[in-house]
Amino acid sequence: SPMVDVKPIEFWAMGPRKEVVQPLRKPPTPPDDYFRKLEPRLDDVDSLTDEEILVRYQLGMLHFSTQYDLINAHLIVRVIEARDLPPPVTCDGARQDMAHSNPYVKMSLLPDHKNSRQTGVKRKTQNPVFEERFTFEVPFLEAQRRTLLLSVVDFDKFSRHCVIGKVSLPLSEVDLVKGGHWWKALVPSSQVIPLV
Repeated sequence: SPMVDVKPIEFWAMGPRKEVVQPLRKPPTPPDDYFRKLEPRLDDVDSLTDEEILVRYQLGMLHFSTQYDLINAHLIVRVIEARDLPPPVTCDGARQDMAHSNPYVKMSLLPDHKNSRQTGVKRKTQNPVFEERFTFEVPFLEAQRRTLLLSVVDFDKFSRHCVIGKVSLPLSEVDLVKGGHWWKALVPSSQVIPLV
């Protein structure tokens, strides 16, 4: 018997003006890792150096120090300065001065944001000098299990304060008693600071 070549038949609908309406075709779905190759997830910043973070996000740097006082059972955090903060973006509503930020630093101990503290606000500057010292009353063994979170925030008296960027320092990775100074590149944060 002769072979018959049977091809699938596509039925096309006719529109009201007799034009041909093509059937919908779904675009191919990209593999799960497709977008990750283009832009790594924020969780992947741990694998980047400070220079790579600075180039990628351009949020500036934060200079701070930590030291543990064994006699008084205090963790001492010194917020020294920030450098090259980006110009402000509008989170909500209009601002009086879009050329400069009004930054301050908010810090807490993760995972429960225990004993939150913050610096004073530095007006109209992208390179604020804070030179402020804070103490957290926390036992030494507990301090070693915590992560210090420092968020650089742009103060806005008319709306929510915008978080410019953040730095996380797992205290288990540093010599708390000896102490140390760090310049760390800021990474983006999804945190929102409510207007108070």
